[in-house]
Amino acid sequence: MENLSNDAVSIAPHLHKVILENDKVRVLDVLVKPGDKAEMHTHPANVGIVTQAGTLNITFEDGTNKEVKLEKGAINFSGPNKHMVENKGTEEVRVIQVELK
Repeated sequence: MENLSNDAVSIAPHLHKVILENDKVRVLDVLVKPGDKAEMHTHPANVGIVTQAGTLNITFEDGTNKEVKLEKGAINFSGPNKHMVENKGTEEVRVIQVELK
């Protein structure tokens, strides 16, 4: 990954588990339990597949805060970004995240 010091797996290994990596992609199993928080970290462009629904609070690098409701089965694309994540809810949220290299 580009900047390992801010990489999601380096910053929040308690939330991000690498389940596949090759020269094209890195696939993460992201599990955010109630009360879990990840400090500011980066992701390259990626596709996320929601396998357990829930709501996450996302704070972006510019300080913007957004509550994001994730529905089971939803598939989302995101460009490269830097953010913090917190689960203030009562449900575990799980996403399979396919990061593009």
